[in-house]
Amino acid sequence: MPSEKHRVSVVLLTKNSAKTVNKALESIFAQTRKPDEVIVVDGNSTDGTLEIVNRYPIKLVTEPGLGFGYARNLGVQTAEGDIICFIDSDCYAEPNWIEKTLRHFDNPEIAGVTGPTNLWNTESMVARFLALVGGRVRMPTKEFFMKIAPTMNLAVRKDVVSEVDGFDETLVRCEDTELTYNISKHYKILYDPEAVMWFRGSPNFKTASKKCVNHFIGVGQLFAKHGFNPAFVRLNLPVRGFLLIAAILSLFFAPWYVPVALFFILLVEFVYKTIKMYARFRDSSVVYYVVFFTFWSLVSFAIFYGYLLGLRQKNKRRISDERLGGRD
Repeated sequence: MPSEKHRVSVVLLTKNSAKTVNKALESIFAQTRKPDEVIVVDGNSTDGTLEIVNRYPIKLVTEPGLGFGYARNLGVQTAEGDIICFIDSDCYAEPNWIEKTLRHFDNPEIAGVTGPTNLWNTESMVARFLALVGGRVRMPTKEFFMKIAPTMNLAVRKDVVSEVDGFDETLVRCEDTELTYNISKHYKILYDPEAVMWFRGSPNFKTASKKCVNHFIGVGQLFAKHGFNPAFVRLNLPVRGFLLIAAILSLFFAPWYVPVALFFILLVEFVYKTIKMYARFRDSSVVYYVVFFTFWSLVSFAIFYGYLLGLRQKNKRRISDERLGGRD
C-alpha cells in the first residue's frame, strides 16, 4: 500500500488534560492505519494526565513550560517518522484520519494535509458560538489548497518542518499559523474533507477570553515579524473595538450626534450579524454576540501589545546576528 512508504509519528501536546486525553489517545490507537509511534509532549501535568497517557505505548517527553512552539519543536525533534501528525489533547480523530491524510504524500508537491475540525462539545454554548464564528460548522466538502492550517488537525512532512526552521518558540500563540504560512510559500497544503478531527473548543467564557488574548498577542507578533497580512487574522474585532471606544469617548468630547451615529452603526451591525447567524444555524448560542461585540472586541487590542513585543524580539535577533557577524 502507498501508506507503507512512510513512517508516521503522531505528536500530542498535553498539560493537565486528564479530562480529554484518554479519548484522544483511544482515537489514535484505533486508526485503520496505525501510527509507527506516538509521542506525548507533556508540560508538567499535575492532574493525573501522566497516569492516563502511560497506559498506552507512547514515548513521553517532558517540556519545562516554554510555550507551544517549543513543545511542538520538541515533539518533531523526537519523532523518527518522516510524516508528523499533530493532534491536540482535547481532540479525537476519525478512525481513518491517518489513512486519509497519508495517501496524499505520494505527491511531492504536497507538504501538509489538514481537514475538517468539528466540534464535539456541543453542550457548551461558548464552544458552539466560537465554532460558528470561526467557520468550523458546515466546513467545506471539497478538496482545495490552503495557506494556513491548525495543528489540531495537521499531517506534515518532517523534513519540510525543518526546512522552514520549525515553530517560532517566541510566539505566544499562532505558531501553527506561521509554520503553515511559511510552508505554503514553497509547497502545497491540502484540505481533505475526509480527514476529520473532532475538537472540544473553549468550554467556558474564561478559557475563551484567555485564548482570545493570547491569539491576538500572537497575531501582533506575526505582524511585527512578517508585516501586515490579512491572512493572519480577520480584523473585524479590532475595528469594532476602535468604534466602541470612539463611541464611548465621544459621549464626553464630541457633539451628541457623533456618539449617536457610532452607537447606531454598532447596533445595526450587531442586529444584522445576530439575525443572519441565527437564520443560518438556528442556534441559541448567537446570544454571545453581545460579548463578541463588546468585551472580545476590546480584548483584540492585545494585538498592539503583541506587535510591540514582536518588534522588541526582532530587534534582539538583529543585535544577536550583528554580534555573531562581528565575530566572524
